[in-house]
Amino acid sequence: MKHNVLIWGYFSTIVLLLGAIFMNLDFVAGKVLFLVGFFTFNLGYLIPLFMVLFRDSQENQIGLIIILSMLGFFIFLMGITFFMVNWGGSMVLIYVGGSFLLLTTLLMLFMKRRFYETSVDSWFPIVLFAVFVVIAMLTSMVHRPVLRSFTISNKEDMVQMQSLRDINSHVYDELEALCGSDSALQPIMNSADLIVSKSDSMLNYIDNLKRELIVYVEGKKMLQDTALLNNLVPIQSSVEINSVRRFMLGRKRHKAYILHEEIDKYREFLLSLDIASTLWMNKFIESNLSTSVHKLNKRNYNRSWEKQHFYNFPLVTVISQLTRLQLSISLVEGEILNNYRRMSIEQVANRYTVVEEK
Repeated sequence: MKHNVLIWGYFSTIVLLLGAIFMNLDFVAGKVLFLVGFFTFNLGYLIPLFMVLFRDSQENQIGLIIILSMLGFFIFLMGITFFMVNWGGSMVLIYVGGSFLLLTTLLMLFMKRRFYETSVDSWFPIVLFAVFVVIAMLTSMVHRPVLRSFTISNKEDMVQMQSLRDINSHVYDELEALCGSDSALQPIMNSADLIVSKSDSMLNYIDNLKRELIVYVEGKKMLQDTALLNNLVPIQSSVEINSVRRFMLGRKRHKAYILHEEIDKYREFLLSLDIASTLWMNKFIESNLSTSVHKLNKRNYNRSWEKQHFYNFPLVTVISQLTRLQLSISLVEGEILNNYRRMSIEQVANRYTVVEEK
């Protein structure tokens, strides 16, 4: 029996490993192999292993601990599997399984003298659970502060962007008052109208993209909170990256590539304006709306702008990057409107100067 259990253990581990690799490569067979490996691991290896440990431990009266360990590991690993394939109820299963394993640990401490009389094999569940606990603790020590920092950064960028939008609206109103009754300034006003229209279109497109991404990863229920895009706390605990990657970089959706094209079109439109003829304005537009690739090393994710910004990132990180892009668009729009207002004031001032000289 032990020999067969060992064979199934090696087999299921290989299948699980292949499934995880294929999932990272975004292959369709990845989820299938991962689920097959999970059930093989539980039904063909884990449960028979605990049955062997339970049978060998009857004389030491620790069978209850073995049963709780088996149940806890089954539920815990099922939760991990559901989390990996992005199914609902994963966190509940992880918490329930972890509670059973915690109870097992406490019972082991209470009955520690009996464990001194057993084989080392009887300690296997607790050793394996300790590995899971250490990994979970190290992961939480890293990812929670990082996600919290991106959440705060997104909130600050949203506040700053709203402030810029209010200022840009005020500048546009002043420009409209200057150019409204002056036919000579009408071309400037027409360009300003076009810029505001294009900028609003880009900002709305990115807003819709963020909402679609949240719905795809977290479900429609998350958008019941209308302030979710301003406050990402409800989703900051999500470290599921496969769904984000599929949405932004998948073969069917490829949202990142469409976003890249929209940014390039918007940037080229701004550079085609007369206001962009000056060198400093040209550099300002290029630097804030750049889609160039930064050569950090020779890794795969440095081959394109899309992979540098959206490959293997959690949801909060991607939302924060999209907000930063909106902030750059608002900043460029405001700078151009300010220059148009300055040009209008100068033209009006020069006209009055000429009239006074005559």
